Amino acid sequence: MMYYTIFVQTLTVRCTLKPAPEQAEALEATVQRFAEGCNHALRVAKRTGAFRRFALHRLVYRDLRAMGLAANLAVQAIARVARRKGERAKHYQPTSVAYDQRTLSLRLADETVSLTTVKGRLRIPLKLGNYQRHLLRKAKSVQGGVLTKGPKGKWYIHLTLRVDDPEVPEGSSRGGRIVGVDLGQKALATLPTGELFSGGFLKSKRLHYLRKRAEVRSKLDRPSERTRGVKRLWARLSGREARFVNSALHALTRRIVDLLEPGDVLALEDLKGLRSRTTQRGKRARHLQNLWPYARFCFFLEYKARLKGVRVVYVDPRHTSRECPRCGHVSKVNRRSQALFRCEACGFQHNADWVASVNIARRALAQGAGSAGPGHSQLALVLGHRLKHLHLPAS
Repeated sequence: MMYYTIFVQTLTVRCTLKPAPEQAEALEATVQRFAEGCNHALRVAKRTGAFRRFALHRLVYRDLRAMGLAANLAVQAIARVARRKGERAKHYQPTSVAYDQRTLSLRLADETVSLTTVKGRLRIPLKLGNYQRHLLRKAKSVQGGVLTKGPKGKWYIHLTLRVDDPEVPEGSSRGGRIVGVDLGQKALATLPTGELFSGGFLKSKRLHYLRKRAEVRSKLDRPSERTRGVKRLWARLSGREARFVNSALHALTRRIVDLLEPGDVLALEDLKGLRSRTTQRGKRARHLQNLWPYARFCFFLEYKARLKGVRVVYVDPRHTSRECPRCGHVSKVNRRSQALFRCEACGFQHNADWVASVNIARRALAQGAGSAGPGHSQLALVLGHRLKHLHLPAS
């Protein structure tokens, strides 16, 4: 009997709005009114200490309705304030409005979205690309969205979609390959097939932003140089770095997933608590360790893989780069350097990151992530003939 696992995940896709001038005015008024409602709820919450959502609802709901907010927009404003309990929220800027399924609806036939505003319900055209159309047609449902206004006056709607992943057979002898991914600093990701994805550009760019922020921070610490322009530059630098990191990780994970086929199994290391276990000493060394967004990288890789019908499993990361894939001998001495692995028991030699990726795939196979059927010919080749006869020099 063959069993199937169906995953449902939530994705967000940004679509550009093309409002008419009067529609743009209504959106602007809605954003302003929503921010006023959030700030009123925040003042009441701070004065009374009622940050719990239902307690705050009883205190401010009628006030928000009297301000002109629709019922569900008032509920969303209260929810936004309640979610920020414990954070240092001082003021809400008129930059976005949260919508749910009652205040937002999508019509793909004419590519429009219906939004509740302070001037009634409006149906606004969308500007969609092929990527957005593909996701919207594939979506099981639209859960809501967030209306935002860009710095150049453009309007966007960030739609929250529920998407069914392709059915992935479990326990089938016709399953695909098991591909292990070793994560590191010099090579951000290494696969058993030999593909290596460098993370050097990510490290150098983040170090550049670190130095730039230090320069700006020194000016902020001197009152004579703490100008409005310097404060804006500080805010822009943080946003630029975050966008660069996300863009780089999306590109890298897409390249990895493009190498996989539906039915394959992707094996990753379970790196929870990695930063608390680091042995790096010194402020700079620990900062370099924290430059690598492993959790975000794995998150992007996992959701892209699941959308393609690739299962993702996590394995124990201990000694993956110290265990010989030929004889199984584990020793710290086996890892001669950052790049070189040479087994002291059998003499097998190869790149250390490649060895780790093979061991990760083997552990996933041992956990029952797949079977050694015809679909695993590539892994069998890696673990069999090549490990017996291939001895590459250090590079």
